Amino acid sequence: MIGTRPIEELLFHMKTIARQASSEWEANFARSVLRQAKKPTWNPSEKQLWTMQRMVSDLFSLNGVNADADIDLIDTGDRHDAA
Repeated sequence: MIGTRPIEELLFHMKTIARQASSEWEANFARSVLRQAKKPTWNPSEKQLWTMQRMVSDLFSLNGVNADADIDLIDTGDRHDAA
């Protein structure tokens, strides 16, 4: 499931996606959204919003790991291993 982020946060990350997109389509989409967002009355369509959410979620996923998946960040190994 894709998390819901505020539009302002999505627009902030669209700048990174426009520069580092994995496809030309994604880069063009991000640039297009950024141009449209300059209009004071602009609001994304449902499809645009869903696409933006997916792209930002993908930006933060590591090697195909779902960004919403639980990730164990605490090392539970033997404390002496680090020495």
